[in-house]
Amino acid sequence: MKLKKPEELINEALGLGMFTAAALIVSRRDQIVHNGYYGVLSQGLDQPLTQDALVDLASLTKIIATTPSWFFLRAKRPDILDAPITRWFPKIPEQKGQITPRFLLAHSSGLPAWKPYYLLAPATETKEFIKERIFREPLVYAPGKGCIYSDLGFMILSFIVEVETGYPLDLFVKEFIYEALGLHQDLMFKPFDFPNRIVLTRPGDSPGLVNDLNARALGGVSGHAGLFGTARGVTEMAQQVLLGLQSKEAFFDNSTVSEFCSLAGFHPASSRGLGFDTNLETAASCGGKFSPHSVGHTGFTGTSLWIDPEKEIVVTFLTNRVYMGESDFRIKDFRPKLHDAVIEEIQSERRKEDS
Repeated sequence: MKLKKPEELINEALGLGMFTAAALIVSRRDQIVHNGYYGVLSQGLDQPLTQDALVDLASLTKIIATTPSWFFLRAKRPDILDAPITRWFPKIPEQKGQITPRFLLAHSSGLPAWKPYYLLAPATETKEFIKERIFREPLVYAPGKGCIYSDLGFMILSFIVEVETGYPLDLFVKEFIYEALGLHQDLMFKPFDFPNRIVLTRPGDSPGLVNDLNARALGGVSGHAGLFGTARGVTEMAQQVLLGLQSKEAFFDNSTVSEFCSLAGFHPASSRGLGFDTNLETAASCGGKFSPHSVGHTGFTGTSLWIDPEKEIVVTFLTNRVYMGESDFRIKDFRPKLHDAVIEEIQSERRKEDS
């Protein structure tokens, strides 16, 4: 089955130069209802997009790599989300001692949103340099008393994973999650061995270089960005989250996934769960037809993932919109229209089936 209106919208956007490549997978009740690949890997290349294409997922890294790592840690030690950060970094400045993984996951740690560490980082000991710079950043507000979407917080979450498990984030998710699910060819950091599969995000870059420059300074592996993935791999991870919400017999622990996909509640205006965004905002990228308890995320490169537990629908939409210029934000208006079209057509098909 193909969804006609969403496909028309994507082809129109390609014609308008919104991106060179796009992939859309829609599933309902674990059945794929749309599986489409559009455009080429980059401008000037005749290589069309296929189901094996690896897209720079940008901030989808937060919910496809970092957050699932914390599923594991929380399921093993339920109290770990509320442990002070001094458990892993005892020399952290005193004013940050109240920061916990829960605050970091909910973007309520008080850390600022972003800093250009890549401009300052030395060629060696880069990770330690960036870690120390984050620890020295003045807090914007006291931990738990606000919400600022923060890449810095997710960098720290990956540093904690490494201290807690002895594995850097990329090896931890590969061994304990992606290989276990058969997704290690679909989700990976530093995909330099597959140059002919990679969708480019910046003209002149070598295939496999992450678009995010802080992640690049960290060697391509960070908690906030760095993961590359196929639409198939992202969709399968989303299906595992959906299954975790529905069942106690799932790859990810039911109570853990339910907790992460609920509003964190630290600030009344925040739509954040733990790692995930929710459908609380009226201008959510999933449009106006997803159920209120839907969860998802977007990525700067032009990626998005939304999961609707009530309708049992997953929508994975991956593009390289930054290839056209990082200040081109037409994708923000496009994504809600696309998701609305997906839901409308699925509902229309259901009505036909019922009549």
